Amino acid sequence: MTETISPPVRLHRREPLAAFRHGEPIPGRTSVVGTTRAAAALLGAELEELTREELIALVPEPWLFERMVPPGLFTKLLRQGLTVRVLHGPARPGEPAPFPALTRLGTAAPTTFSLPYPVIVRDRSVLYMPHPDPRHPMAGRLAPQAHVVAARSLAVAFDLAWAAACGQPPNTPPPGQVTAEQREILQVLSNGVTDDHAAAQLHMSRRTFARRVAALMESLGATSRFQVGVQAARRGLV
Repeated sequence: MTETISPPVRLHRREPLAAFRHGEPIPGRTSVVGTTRAAAALLGAELEELTREELIALVPEPWLFERMVPPGLFTKLLRQGLTVRVLHGPARPGEPAPFPALTRLGTAAPTTFSLPYPVIVRDRSVLYMPHPDPRHPMAGRLAPQAHVVAARSLAVAFDLAWAAACGQPPNTPPPGQVTAEQREILQVLSNGVTDDHAAAQLHMSRRTFARRVAALMESLGATSRFQVGVQAARRGLV
């Protein structure tokens, strides 16, 4: 009887975790924390570069939202003269109230209703939202969605929720200021286009556009569109 001898099995030596210095990536493993921070940094850079007028955010769980955006982003945008508003849910028990600096500035407020997902709207034209499936790789990150109709609709709903949270009449800007939407209307009016073309550009009906123009005239104390242009120029709005 012939005895069969199997070749020796070569065992690969596994390095203990302690052998790797702190901060070094462990071979064969993906650093989830590093990936999350990198995604937040990229998002922050994009928002800093591309935001022109306004950034609004719906934040259901502030402790999770802090992982999605870099710290100090909203404060940086405020220093650049941009409009920033944040509606947020409550903090976890035993933790301080979220967004203390923004709250002192009057640009953050607690919501009066539950929010399903964290969302950012840039200039009422671009949505940043996570994937709804928690198993998806983008579930914990905010990705841009260029959907103007959805972004504008959400921004209008945000205005109503903000007014309710702050106890203000809806769509009423501070004295001497205009809303981001009114700035858009001013820009379109300065181009000299027809009402039909302007309404199409702003993704609204002609009747809605006419109502928005009337509200803008009232805000600026103007009795004609010509006076709207004069007042806007004097205030540096166009």
